Amino acid sequence: MNITGNKDRSRFYTAVVLMAAALGLNGCASLGEGIARAALKGNDEKKEDTRQCTIRGPAFKGVVGDMERQGSVQGSSGPRARKLKVLMVHGIGTHLPGYSTMLAENLARALQLDVVANQTKEILPETRLFPGEKLGIVRVNRFTNKSGTREMLFYELTWSGITEPDKQLIAYDDSGEYSFRRASLNNTMKTFVNNYFPDPLIYYGDAHERIQSAVLQSFCWTLSGDWEDLLDRTASVCDPSKLPRDRLVGDDYVFISHSLGSRIVTDALQRIAGLTTDKQVRMILPDKRWLAALRDKEFKVFMLANQLPLLQLGRAAPEIVGQFDEYCTARGAKRDQRVFKRLNVVAFSDPNDILSWAVEPDYVEKNMDSRVCPTMVNIIINVAEVKDIFGITQVANPGEAHSGYDHDERVVGLIANGIGNEQVEPLVKQRCTWVETR
Repeated sequence: MNITGNKDRSRFYTAVVLMAAALGLNGCASLGEGIARAALKGNDEKKEDTRQCTIRGPAFKGVVGDMERQGSVQGSSGPRARKLKVLMVHGIGTHLPGYSTMLAENLARALQLDVVANQTKEILPETRLFPGEKLGIVRVNRFTNKSGTREMLFYELTWSGITEPDKQLIAYDDSGEYSFRRASLNNTMKTFVNNYFPDPLIYYGDAHERIQSAVLQSFCWTLSGDWEDLLDRTASVCDPSKLPRDRLVGDDYVFISHSLGSRIVTDALQRIAGLTTDKQVRMILPDKRWLAALRDKEFKVFMLANQLPLLQLGRAAPEIVGQFDEYCTARGAKRDQRVFKRLNVVAFSDPNDILSWAVEPDYVEKNMDSRVCPTMVNIIINVAEVKDIFGITQVANPGEAHSGYDHDERVVGLIANGIGNEQVEPLVKQRCTWVETR
């Protein structure tokens, strides 16, 4: 669904104001750290980790299961090795290529992939919808084990350049003409707000199609070839009509998002359902043969600092909701019209993160297109440590609560090994409570 116009902007204005205000405080965490250090100093001693972790949802396999299936698969031109392909999509604020390096390396370590290619390849995605425009940067890193029998290609999309031209409208506010008139702390907060505040508004405005195109084209590139097939600094339209169907069926695909990225990814995946009727989607992904291949595939989406409930505000539900059994079960009357065999969504949120929301059990049935066959696992996890201040109150760093997922061993362990299977990470068994739903 294309969301443009002043009416839609207005619907989100209040929610985004709250978001920006919270992030303004978040962005000043480093300044507050010095002030609070004395108060927190007494808590720096090594003590038991009491951060909580509750998992609610069905059992799910992590990407280790995908790695274990790697081996020779029959392709159109002969046997080839099965691949694991991960696509990372960031959230609000200016990002530079390489922003997900810590998460990629920690995930590779959890998968026992201890060799990384010297070269990092870059793709500059384009689309027929916006001819000649570069829609961000996709960096690709290759991780393998020493024997080369297991491999992960980690694709990182940096789309924030798409929103930069719109942000120039308020760039003057960061200039010395205005900044010197503010108190230093307020100036830091205002600079932070000017960087982060606009992105949700711009996404739901004129940049919506460009960001969606960037994600869908990045997805297409993950399907398009192996490491050897990717040309560095590739700047062209990914043409799915040239993709052999066996390659799509033979590989495994995972999405990881952060913050606003949770909305961007789910929007993009749900739009594939309109491939046969949405003219704009057909210009991004013109090959209808994709649908038949995608219908047999399961995809995993790991949402860090999930914001789906907030970013659903003011939006109409998809056209088809509440029909999981009809589209997604073996005997469903409309099973031939589904988009994916299953879309397994795992949503992480820290309750001390002002900008993240847990997902209610009925969210999927009410707010996600039944044709993508979604399932939801809700993980409420303390990423940031809760500390005492002067022994009279408690606080958790909101910046760490929003952004600390990439180095949390339980988060990485859940992505790698899942829950409810024999491969579960020992630390997850020890520190997390799982409430299974069926």
